[in-house]
Amino acid sequence: MKKFVLSAGIMVCVAVIGWYFFIKDYNYKVTFKTHQAPGIVYSTLVGWNNWEPRSKKAVSTISKTPFSKLNQKLNISDSIIDIKWSIERKSDSITKVTALLKDETHSLYQKINAPFAKTDFVKRSLATVKHIREGLKMHETEYKLSPVSEDTFPEVTCAYITLSCKMNEKAKLMIAHTIDVMDYLRDNEIELIGDPFLQVTDWKLNEDFITFNFCFPIGNRDSYPESKFVKIKTIEEIKALKTVFNGNYRISDRGWFTLLDYASRNNIEIETNPIEVFLNDPHSGGIELEWVAEIYVPIKTS
Repeated sequence: MKKFVLSAGIMVCVAVIGWYFFIKDYNYKVTFKTHQAPGIVYSTLVGWNNWEPRSKKAVSTISKTPFSKLNQKLNISDSIIDIKWSIERKSDSITKVTALLKDETHSLYQKINAPFAKTDFVKRSLATVKHIREGLKMHETEYKLSPVSEDTFPEVTCAYITLSCKMNEKAKLMIAHTIDVMDYLRDNEIELIGDPFLQVTDWKLNEDFITFNFCFPIGNRDSYPESKFVKIKTIEEIKALKTVFNGNYRISDRGWFTLLDYASRNNIEIETNPIEVFLNDPHSGGIELEWVAEIYVPIKTS
């Protein structure tokens, strides 16, 4: 019996050592929790270089699965750290973020020494994940979102132009093209009767790229003057999930991710074509947390 127990123990030890040195594909694991939706965490990681100081833009994304997984490489000092991120919704208010970190140049050295000493790699790994966690906490102070509700986006006739860009460029692009529509309305004496809004028509999640109509509500007429750039259409009433966003419109897509997350958790089938109604004019400045946008995501009806 003793020989059996000893043999079994040796086999377990060999299996563990074999897994640790030859199968385990990372050197260090760090986890933390956040109240933000998985999509917000994912978007923050994808846009890592966008919010870093110019001298620290050294992150490259190798692969990604929207809202749940990313593989990134970080050039830091004289080493390359491979980071596999896992983002998982644990409850209605908690998202768990896991980072599996690997020293690409000295992986075997780290495996030998990590259990016994706090190597420079381990210190860098801890500092890197702490940096992301603190960045998320800071980001959380830059916007507010109301509780999600079911609502209706009303029927509206609008003049619009179609634009395409990376998600983080949408606010800048809209500001640059507002004059195109406003000139058309002014030149043709067409009255603007509501707040401008965007309606996403195509959202390429893997590329973080969107195509959208930038719309301006107008009164109904029998006909409208033709334009090379500006078109006219009527959007029918849409049943939707809704949240109200406060903050800079550059990051209003935080509302999109929150609505998608809510729909997923509550088994609500939706269209991934968000609509944003902008109640403030960014040109007027003011306190950004007082800017308001109503955000809708259409609920599938069939």
